[in-house]
Amino acid sequence: MDDPYIIIGLVGSLASVAGLAISAPTAKSRFVHAIYGFVISVVAGGAVLYGQSMERQLEEARRAAEASKSEIARLSSIQAHAESILDSMRYTTTHVGENRGFILATFTFLETHKDRFPEAYEVAKRLVMDGLRITESAGSVGTDGFYDERKRMEDGATTMRQLLKGIASPRQET
Repeated sequence: MDDPYIIIGLVGSLASVAGLAISAPTAKSRFVHAIYGFVISVVAGGAVLYGQSMERQLEEARRAAEASKSEIARLSSIQAHAESILDSMRYTTTHVGENRGFILATFTFLETHKDRFPEAYEVAKRLVMDGLRITESAGSVGTDGFYDERKRMEDGATTMRQLLKGIASPRQET
């Protein structure tokens, strides 16, 4: 019996029948019992409606808790992914190729999670394409171009490493 009006009707009918059955034959007594039956019906109906309202609120709270659990699991997964990149890629200040690989791995991570980190993704995209000129190779070892490239890749890898550290470490409230 989910319909509150059925319950209200049943309780009101029972109260009315009981009231009329035990009432004295006077008009005043019947009127008092009719009011009594009406009050009982209103109270029962209010209780049913209140109960249904509480059930709806409880269900909404359960859905919100489930959504929160999902979001926490997703964030934990993202943190673990960032930590795995940090752990799997060696940090070096001299090897251009490893730094380039680390930068690209971090950029791929950000691209995968750009819905969660849209601003970080856009900044990293500009950094990778414009600032680091990741697709440009500067030439042979010992030239000024090679030094410039090595410095760009070193700076980029350091920047991306710090970005990943920020994502991988849980936020601490102060």
